[in-house]
Amino acid sequence: MPLNERKIVRIILQECKNVEERCTGYKEELEEVISDIIAAERQHKVGSRINIQKQINEKCNSTSLFLVEQRKRDMQSREDNL
Repeated sequence: MPLNERKIVRIILQECKNVEERCTGYKEELEEVISDIIAAERQHKVGSRINIQKQINEKCNSTSLFLVEQRKRDMQSREDNL
């Protein structure tokens, strides 16, 4: 990976660490989906005939589903502890 790309990735991942933890595993999931999107973009860039927009949409959708489910679990756990 070229130096400029590494710097961009490093900045993005650092910013992920500054994001508010909205549910258990939020930051880790965010870092993982960003890494997956960057990997897909690199594949697309080198000529792989993948539909990059479709892959990004799928990653975003699956991440949003994870977050919704995790927030439900967190809320249920809080209610159970009351």
